[in-house]
Amino acid sequence: MTNNLPDFNDPQEAFENAIEKGIFSEEGKQEKFVGEWMYMHSDNTKKIDYFKNKITRKYIEVSYEWWGIHTLWCSQW
Repeated sequence: MTNNLPDFNDPQEAFENAIEKGIFSEEGKQEKFVGEWMYMHSDNTKKIDYFKNKITRKYIEVSYEWWGIHTLWCSQW
């Protein structure tokens, strides 16, 4: 039987990774201001953290691969 539960990583590390990669900004007037996003869960098999926008409810995926390549993908679930 397969466990379909999401993984949960350290949210602080997930946000720091996304800021470091330029996905989110710490500046309040920027389009991707980090304060408008919530860490939801991770997929440790794919090495992706999932964030949800508090206003639009759109999701974004941020890779935490060691070589720094990131994937951006948004959808409404």
